[in-house]
Amino acid sequence: MKLRIVSISAWLIGLVLGSNAHSEAINVTVDFGQRLQMIDNIGSSTGMHGDYIAREWDQSVVDQIADLLFSQELDDKGQPKGIGLSSFRMQIGAGASGDESGISRVWRRTDCFLRPDGSYDWEGQGIGTTYWRRKCEEYGIATTIGYLNSPPVYFTENGYSFKTEETFTSNLKPEHYGDYASFLAEVAAYYQRIGLPFEYISPVNEPQHSWLDVPGKAKQEGTPWTNSQIAQLLRLTDKVYQDKGVSTRLLIPESASYDALVKYREGKESAAASDQLAAFWDKDSPDYVGNLAAVSKIVAGHAYFSDQSVNAIVRTRRDLRTAIEDCKDSLILWQTEYSLLGDRYSAEVPRDSVDEMRAALLLARVIHADFTIAEASAWQWWSSTEPDMFRVPRFALIVSSRDGEESFRATKLLWALGQYSRFVRPGMQRIGVSSEESVNEQLQTVMASAFYDEKLGELVMVLINFSEEKQDVNLNVKGRPATSGATTVAGYRTTATENMAPVKIDSGTIKMPAKSIITIVSSPTLSSQMVRNN
Repeated sequence: MKLRIVSISAWLIGLVLGSNAHSEAINVTVDFGQRLQMIDNIGSSTGMHGDYIAREWDQSVVDQIADLLFSQELDDKGQPKGIGLSSFRMQIGAGASGDESGISRVWRRTDCFLRPDGSYDWEGQGIGTTYWRRKCEEYGIATTIGYLNSPPVYFTENGYSFKTEETFTSNLKPEHYGDYASFLAEVAAYYQRIGLPFEYISPVNEPQHSWLDVPGKAKQEGTPWTNSQIAQLLRLTDKVYQDKGVSTRLLIPESASYDALVKYREGKESAAASDQLAAFWDKDSPDYVGNLAAVSKIVAGHAYFSDQSVNAIVRTRRDLRTAIEDCKDSLILWQTEYSLLGDRYSAEVPRDSVDEMRAALLLARVIHADFTIAEASAWQWWSSTEPDMFRVPRFALIVSSRDGEESFRATKLLWALGQYSRFVRPGMQRIGVSSEESVNEQLQTVMASAFYDEKLGELVMVLINFSEEKQDVNLNVKGRPATSGATTVAGYRTTATENMAPVKIDSGTIKMPAKSIITIVSSPTLSSQMVRNN
């Protein structure tokens, strides 16, 4: 397949150009003297709907969705066929199936590998989980994560996969902590046996929420946990893992917000699941789990409710970065779940002006902030698919028909994420980028980030024009390592009318349409061809 390639420009190998730019152009400098965090992965998840369609839809249709999510191929015009995710989170169900589950929406119900008699059904249950895990193997997705919103219903206080009393404590019965630990180990060991191991399993999810609901009207699975309850579960699971020889690591704490990681929520009942960095990784904490072999050295947090304003975007991430650097354990940050949730996701942008492209830009801005301010090493979106809500998509990359027809369409959110995930690959290192504007100003106008593959000599830059006006950007590159042979450059752009469309990049001045995202890939020719064909 032929890739649309443009001849090398001098700025791409380290010379400063752009003297012919308009006076109002923004100057951006990529400085190889600033080598920052390594990138582990960029991904998404099944959410709840992805698990459902893998169980209920015609497989050929779901295969098309998988191709949109995972493919790194280009079509005959040089346009990406998919967004090339490098990680994927898959739901492991608690058994909330049928009307007796208490969950109102059928597509939010789950099955469970565990039977009521304590035996396991590996073939008839978990069909959605296994489908997606096999797809990850087919497409070479290295980072695979299984996540649970609730323990199996056979172990819960009320027999449901959600809470019916607001206690902010786990729905797991005290006598079943060991059973839940064994369940986690059995699931991990099964996938290990069949050659499809999960790299990580998240045993708890957003423990700060009450997850209170009414049977028959419940929205989804979920349970709160206190920090001490989480620590107890992790210690038991670590022991079972060792006994069974399980290689899968535990990913925690999947906090509902960044503030829950770094602040004590005094006066709130969910305080028992706050200040989680200190709780789990401070050796003086009674809930310290940093010494457990099964627990990864990754802080998993969700970026929800950190987007209410530009100031909030900056503050929450700076606070989190400071707290991680102050922690005695050597930790890295993964942002493991985000969507345009809540009432204030649009920050300073009036909500009635948020169209699909604006929603995509809001997503891109959070990705940019998490990489450049919080210095996250991974970034993962919430739900890959959901039924069409007949409004601007905020929660899913792909929306499906609600009339019973097994059909779907890609949203602008998919392509906005793809401007990163398709090109910023695992093992790349973020390179420092400076601008004439302040961080707060950049978040409202032009944002720029850069990533480098040392082995291939490939430089990837992602530019976001958040504004309603066209913008020229002078790109300057300092200190890029020399490479032998010719260098090629390719550009890809998402706008209201384009989806990762190939664009010509032939000078150091990038002309950005209003409300646009452009990814520029500069590679030695041979390396570029190798990457595109993988």
